[in-house]
Amino acid sequence: MTVQYDMGILGGGPGGYMTALRARQLGLTVILAEQERIGGVCLNRGCIPTKSLLADLDGLRWAKRAVQDGIIPALPEIHFDRMVDRKDTIVNGMVSNLEKLLRAGGVEIIQGRASVPEPGVMTMDDGRQFTARSLVLATGSRQTKLPISGIDLPGIVGTREILSMRQVPQRLVIVGGGIIGQEFAAIFAPLGSKVTILEALDRILSEVDAEMAKRFASLLPGQRITVETGARIDAFQQSGSSLRVIYEKKSKEKTIDADLVLIAAGRAPNTAGLGLDALGIRTEKGSVLVDRTLRTSTEGIYAVGDVTGRKMLAHVAYYHGEIAAENIAGMDTVAEDRVVPSCVFTHPQIAWAGLTEEQAIASDLSFRTSMFSFSSNGKAQAMGDSRGWVKLLEDSTSGSLIGAHILGPEASELIAELTLAVRMRLSAKDLADTIHAHPTLSEALRETALGLLGGSLHAASRVKTFGIPQQVSEKRN
Repeated sequence: MTVQYDMGILGGGPGGYMTALRARQLGLTVILAEQERIGGVCLNRGCIPTKSLLADLDGLRWAKRAVQDGIIPALPEIHFDRMVDRKDTIVNGMVSNLEKLLRAGGVEIIQGRASVPEPGVMTMDDGRQFTARSLVLATGSRQTKLPISGIDLPGIVGTREILSMRQVPQRLVIVGGGIIGQEFAAIFAPLGSKVTILEALDRILSEVDAEMAKRFASLLPGQRITVETGARIDAFQQSGSSLRVIYEKKSKEKTIDADLVLIAAGRAPNTAGLGLDALGIRTEKGSVLVDRTLRTSTEGIYAVGDVTGRKMLAHVAYYHGEIAAENIAGMDTVAEDRVVPSCVFTHPQIAWAGLTEEQAIASDLSFRTSMFSFSSNGKAQAMGDSRGWVKLLEDSTSGSLIGAHILGPEASELIAELTLAVRMRLSAKDLADTIHAHPTLSEALRETALGLLGGSLHAASRVKTFGIPQQVSEKRN
């Protein structure tokens, strides 16, 4: 069979289109199959549309604060349908521009669902076949269906459906207190919804450092957001024009009525129908297993992004795509994804990189933590947004920073510096010796590092020691 392309890609989300772009930079011929729209869940039904809505709500928040600060604007009104229109315009424009970028770069895009009957062959659902020297699985992930009675009732929706709505529910119940659930709570509570989050675990945001998650949870009641942890959903029922959620907490049955229920729990890799078993591709719990070059167990087939079951984040998929393309081009590149930043776009934002305190304890490490409050940061006070903290973890043996956590304004932007510090195994002294501009939020990062070196300057330090240190950490000169 004649090989038509150097690379065939299944899926046009972040992992797929980044693989294609990097491959074209390296001179490879590329065909990409996408069954819906270029950009995947992130661009069309996740990262970008939610950030558009959150940006609008930031404007509402600033307008309300301006009144307190002496600026009297016209009373802000919420027109949710216009917010949705703006969101759709942004998404459609980005999808269009991305398609133009790919096509202009020489990527052939075909519409439809693809499968892999054999290595090097990509078959479309309409019967067309294309051959490639290497194939890349970039099919992403999907929201899983929870096995709960009544899950198919009208008014019980997933993230795809809720982003298409043009009316704000008066009472919104969110099933799942993780990142997705918290972000949608941060959207609908300011719009006027009475939001209740039901979380099966004993805490929300299980991926977040427990101390930071607890501090964040303490801020939610002031935002019209109620949280019930340890809540196991038993059933959904229709109750007149409302939905009734029946759940168990501490062995007692409880109920709550809602106008809309959002399922924000559970995602699984999209591997169904790809033909992986026949190809001998190793999987684990539905995830495609890959090595550090993103190769699967079958020669000539790679996998990137959510389908690998690693951190299901768009920026991880981007990075995987670059690595896979470079290896297909013969560059022998290894993925260095030990330290990955994660962000929660709530109010305030949460971001982290490296180990949490709980992970460091579980790893039996000797370490210290330092915390600094944004309430002692001049820029945060001037912004009127000083709720939050920065937390650093320092390995007591090596003196390297092993974890960084931010709860506060612009945490998603500030985490980049700390991600680099943790990845490069920098010390608190390295961070403190770097001059940070004034007045900026980033000064809080330096102050937290100073806490590990003898004490922050603009507030009392809170430093804790865990385990028995093997050597004394550095001090300031």
